[in-house]
Amino acid sequence: MPRRKELAITERQFEVLDLLWEHGPMTVRELLDRLDPSGRLPYTTVLGLLQNLERAGLARHEVENQAHRYRAALSREKATATVVSDFVTRFFRGSARRLVLGLVDADQLSAEDLRHIEDQLARKRRPAAKPAPGEAKALAAKRKRKKA
Repeated sequence: MPRRKELAITERQFEVLDLLWEHGPMTVRELLDRLDPSGRLPYTTVLGLLQNLERAGLARHEVENQAHRYRAALSREKATATVVSDFVTRFFRGSARRLVLGLVDADQLSAEDLRHIEDQLARKRRPAAKPAPGEAKALAAKRKRKKA
């Protein structure tokens, strides 16, 4: 079975992705201005970060006039899910329980955090509400009209 590609990024790469998630597509200059308002960070450093992110499949660019406009290739949620999954697999032998218990033991989760986690789990366990019999027919008819 082929191994799933791990998503490992540096702190600076994460900063770039975070800006792209927050502000949408940006040029190298726009990113440079947000990463380093003092102007000491070289343009080529930011360009290199973006090119590495692009090679890793984490960013894409489109040509706009003479500039390249970069955007994140993954949503924040997908990237987070991938990083967390890889972390649990590598450091906790695939056991999310071990991760959570480790956080509790290290006093990293408050009672409020745990309640929030329980609420999230309860929401995920609830089955989606089924439409009433009359509603189901109306939805099916509506779908047929859209296709026509």
